[in-house]
Amino acid sequence: MGQGLSAKGLILWISLSAMGTFVQADTYIVEPSDDPQAVLDRAVSGDQIIFAPGLHQHHLGKHRSLLYVDKPITIEIKGGAVLKLADDETQLEAKPEITIDHGAPKKLNDLQVGGEFDLETGPIIFRVRIDGEGQDGQPDTFEWSAGDVWEASRGSKVPITGDWQTLAHGVQIRFDSTTGHNRGSLWFLSYDGPEAYGIRIGHGTQPDYIENVRIVGDGTIDMNRSNNVLPSGLVKNINACVLVHGRVRGVHIEGITMTDTMRSVMLYGEHTGEFKRGGDVGPGESFDAEDITIQYTRTLNPHGAAYLLGHPSHRGHLRNVRCNFNYMVTGKTALEPNFQLDQFEVIGNIIKSDGQAIHCWRKSTNGVVQDNVRIDDTTGKPVVVVNSPGAWEDPENITLRNNRNHLSDR
Repeated sequence: MGQGLSAKGLILWISLSAMGTFVQADTYIVEPSDDPQAVLDRAVSGDQIIFAPGLHQHHLGKHRSLLYVDKPITIEIKGGAVLKLADDETQLEAKPEITIDHGAPKKLNDLQVGGEFDLETGPIIFRVRIDGEGQDGQPDTFEWSAGDVWEASRGSKVPITGDWQTLAHGVQIRFDSTTGHNRGSLWFLSYDGPEAYGIRIGHGTQPDYIENVRIVGDGTIDMNRSNNVLPSGLVKNINACVLVHGRVRGVHIEGITMTDTMRSVMLYGEHTGEFKRGGDVGPGESFDAEDITIQYTRTLNPHGAAYLLGHPSHRGHLRNVRCNFNYMVTGKTALEPNFQLDQFEVIGNIIKSDGQAIHCWRKSTNGVVQDNVRIDDTTGKPVVVVNSPGAWEDPENITLRNNRNHLSDR
């Protein structure tokens, strides 16, 4: 090779040159006064973002989140760091969200809502249900309530006129047809606040997968429900500290504490097809989430819930999920494997809840629910409940092993 490189030297030079093509990952330190979304937008795939100790209190930004993630990134929330929603960021809205019980039989879905809702009323849910089918040319009838329970019913056997009919607090409803409904058809009208998220990965219908996102650390995400108007728990979109939505895979969530929220972590896909009774969908495109691990986190949420794995109003698939070795204190259902979830683990969690501990709810499939412990319950509530409402299909192939209520199970 003359005066050129020796064979050994050439190999070394090629190796060093190849190594030089790899880009060094950068680390960004986010101080409490910084805009975390601006920092993330500057970062590139593989970088790390670290929230320094202190209060990081912010308004909502992209896709109604404090931080929207659309690239492979590591987010570390240091101990003593709190990512928190600003006070009064979500306000009561005058336009309701209409929720349909897809599991109930419904021949006609022709309810409209009008009038001018009195915001001084505060958040409230109206329930409207068909309670009579007209015969011999008579109109169908409905009952309604304004409050949390049917016992607060304001009217029953109200004939449908086909015109605007007044309920309460300025709210009016109208049915397009006076007949043809079936008894039991049910609508919820929620006057409430809009949804909000802490860290959101994906917006549901992004065409390409968002991959390899890590959310780790000893810090806290606080959704500040105490100082914001919340969505109704009956509506499609509710608040969460972390949301994984649509084509997302390879997410790892570990160590963080989540508090003062409606739910701590929610995972689900999306589908563009028509939603049908009992969970079916018409032709459309499915945006699926997969390969997600949630472990060693803490949910301290005595007024809300914790982990939702799958969602009946977001009908893409959710696969290969591990929700293991977490600690949770909740006022409502703590951990909920739900619709379109397949191949999952719920193992080794410690749960203190005033509601259900683990509720396998609607059709989830191929799950292992094992070695979970319910603590501080003196009433003997079960650790795991497996069922479904109305016309929904039950969970299938769920293996239950060694789940214990530590005060009642011997």
